[in-house]
Amino acid sequence: MAEPTMVDRGIQSLIAATNHLKSSLEKSKAIGLALERTSPRFDEIEQRLPSLEAAVRPIRADREALVAVGGHINRAVGPAAAVLKVFDAVHGLEKSLLSDPKNDLSGYLAVLKRLEEALRFLGENCGLAIQWLEDIVEYLEDHSVADEKYLSNLKKSLKGLREFQQEKARLDGGLRDAALDKLENEFRRLLKDNSVPLPMAPPLGEQACIAPPQLPVTVIHKLQAVLGRLRANNRLQKCVSIYVEVRSSNVRASLQALDLDYLDISVTEFNDVQSIEGYISQWGNHLEFAVKHLFEAEFKLCSDVKNI
Repeated sequence: MAEPTMVDRGIQSLIAATNHLKSSLEKSKAIGLALERTSPRFDEIEQRLPSLEAAVRPIRADREALVAVGGHINRAVGPAAAVLKVFDAVHGLEKSLLSDPKNDLSGYLAVLKRLEEALRFLGENCGLAIQWLEDIVEYLEDHSVADEKYLSNLKKSLKGLREFQQEKARLDGGLRDAALDKLENEFRRLLKDNSVPLPMAPPLGEQACIAPPQLPVTVIHKLQAVLGRLRANNRLQKCVSIYVEVRSSNVRASLQALDLDYLDISVTEFNDVQSIEGYISQWGNHLEFAVKHLFEAEFKLCSDVKNI
């Protein structure tokens, strides 16, 4: 076979170079596509660098100092995290406590008790957690672990927390007061819905057969439960006012059924001995009826609802 001529060798070299160039172009395209897909990540990293730099900038201590302060910070952050967790729990109770208690009174009272326990925990631990955080800031300042501007911002934040903590009424944003108001309304509703005036007095001689209407046992138990929570939150006096208002209205309605208009007599009738004797006899019967069947029942009911 004849040896390839110089022209043939040149053509082969050209073909090889062309193939190599095509391969290089394909690799370049692949690299370009990969870079295009990676570009958003680089942009994201570039955007995050300033914030990361700002976060690290306040820390100007060496590694040994940072290791030493780490334990102190962890001990302070733990109680603070527990307080924040309880705050979150308080917010989680809001929906239940802003609902109507009559839909599930026992459940409502249980949630309210949880709120009271949470507020008690916050009242006892908020100040302590803030104090520990203040101690950490003081430690950072004494050991020059962070710059002055950063420490100044921390102090301002802790001062705001301290002022907030001292106003204990704001710990729950007024949630407990709103829940107690709803319980007072439920206390009133239970009384009004179950208070029925005593029927008119029967003829003389049948009075002993009258049984005054009593509140159902389930209602009395509900009143006792509501009263217990309100008493625990210093709302007893308001309950007394509500009870007196509702039951007094019921007693007045019962007395009106006795038709006591005869007591409003004229001077002439008052001077008539026979008329007066009749009125006195009628008044005696009505008084006996009221004491035995009305006032005695009210006394018993009052005792049943825990001596309100």
